[in-house]
Amino acid sequence: MKLTGAERQWIEQLIRLSLLAATRRLKADACGIGFWRGERRFAHFVFNDRLQIFSETVLIVPPLLLKQISKSPLQLKSPCTTFLPVTPPLASVLVAGEFDGTEPLTLFWVGRLKPSNWTEDERKNFEVFARDMGLLFTPLLTALMNGRGLRSWLEVTTRSDISAMVEESLAFLLEILLFAAGAGDGAIVLTDFKGTPMFGVARGEDGKRWLEMHCLPVSVRQSFLTKAFSEAQWTGIISVKASEQIRPTLTPLLEAIAYIIRSLISWSQQSVRLEEVVWLDPLTGLPNRKAFGRKLESELHRAARFGYPVSLLLADLDEFRIFNEVLGFEVGDEILRQVGSILKRSVRGYDLVSRYGGDEFVIALPATSLEGAVKVAERLKARLAEADILPVKDVRLTLKVSIGLTTAQKVEPKDARRLLSLIDQALAVAKSKGGDRIEIITAPEFVPSVPSLPTMSPDLWSVLVQYLSHGINNPLNGILGLTQIALMDEQLPPHVRDALEQIEQLSLRLREFSRYLMNLPPKRLMEELEAFWKRMHTPPPLPEAAKGE
Repeated sequence: MKLTGAERQWIEQLIRLSLLAATRRLKADACGIGFWRGERRFAHFVFNDRLQIFSETVLIVPPLLLKQISKSPLQLKSPCTTFLPVTPPLASVLVAGEFDGTEPLTLFWVGRLKPSNWTEDERKNFEVFARDMGLLFTPLLTALMNGRGLRSWLEVTTRSDISAMVEESLAFLLEILLFAAGAGDGAIVLTDFKGTPMFGVARGEDGKRWLEMHCLPVSVRQSFLTKAFSEAQWTGIISVKASEQIRPTLTPLLEAIAYIIRSLISWSQQSVRLEEVVWLDPLTGLPNRKAFGRKLESELHRAARFGYPVSLLLADLDEFRIFNEVLGFEVGDEILRQVGSILKRSVRGYDLVSRYGGDEFVIALPATSLEGAVKVAERLKARLAEADILPVKDVRLTLKVSIGLTTAQKVEPKDARRLLSLIDQALAVAKSKGGDRIEIITAPEFVPSVPSLPTMSPDLWSVLVQYLSHGINNPLNGILGLTQIALMDEQLPPHVRDALEQIEQLSLRLREFSRYLMNLPPKRLMEELEAFWKRMHTPPPLPEAAKGE
């Protein structure tokens, strides 16, 4: 994609305003953005707030520094800052960048002339600015980089959450527009051709009213400067509250924002199509092996954060090769399609089902214990065995499946490869035993250690149990008294009498147990407590089907 003269002007105007906003927000003297051109060189735009100069340069980054730059802000101090084209040289700089694969994509920096340590809030604000700039210009990177880094750009494109990127980019565009207008109310809204809003971002009470186009009074509309533009399937509206004096200076900016939005939406539509090619299995429509690996890492990240278990299943159709040889590959493909559909319908909406390759399917079950995963595996086996496979109407096919299973109670994103290895091993065991079975392999590193009983002396535990037992026995005696009085009523309905008798028996057992604990010597009491603690933290036994017997 090549930029026309007008398009380049619009992009440069947005870059200038973005850099100006960053310098003011961070109380900096200069700020810059660079787009990779190869051989340590960046097409570089810099804004010098002290001189009010915006210029384009070629930035050459020292090799050692290039290796150190990442998404996290890197702080540089003079003389390491002299590679930046600012006179006099900056004393303190924050640098961040988007680096993928072997080549970088973009570089961002903000600097001050006086030596200073950046506060944590300033570092976070800069990190947000760098991320927002990266999102905003991602659709235009191949043009801004003169075709350099195409592979890295495609990796970023296919790895991104498209809808989130569009929303965040529109929000950043609106922030730049409000900064330029000195306003607090504005909106960017995408509608269908009937004027019904489909998607949008807004700021301020009047700005938010633009999200419901039909609720806008004429007086509100007249106070806003508005730009409307259309594409094949949607219409865009950019609106900002502005005085009559500033409107002429904002009009070119609205044109620039409209161009960026067109590029952003076009890129998002292409990315969705690209994602279908790169991440989906064309036969079953399920995510492919590569996509599963990416999504699994995200799921493991959430599991580590919230502390829930994750279970994995690897299912392989037994003797599927015979179906292909006897019935033909077209029938074999149809069987795989239907198997994928059955698996998808047999699990929860947020479980991950993917085609792993050939006749193998892999499933991730978030927030699922080993016992729950076994039940899922058994259900999948049963449903595949009962399925009526079409188009083979005259032949009754019985699908048998071998499943390898593992569970991680304690997991991190880096453990994805290890977990996949475990289910692969478990599946191999199932196959070696004749197939049509579930096999489980777990690893000690994924099982949380049993916490030890709180450390106290036996005598102190004895005193504590005595105190707790007295606290339990007093209300139990009251419950027993009330229950026994109620049971004297000969006209009680049978079901009420049964319930009261059960309460009486339970209260008697609890009182008997508490008295038993109170009478134990300290050493014997410790043995009872440790046995109870161990039982409480030991996982329940596996169902017989899970043992592969």
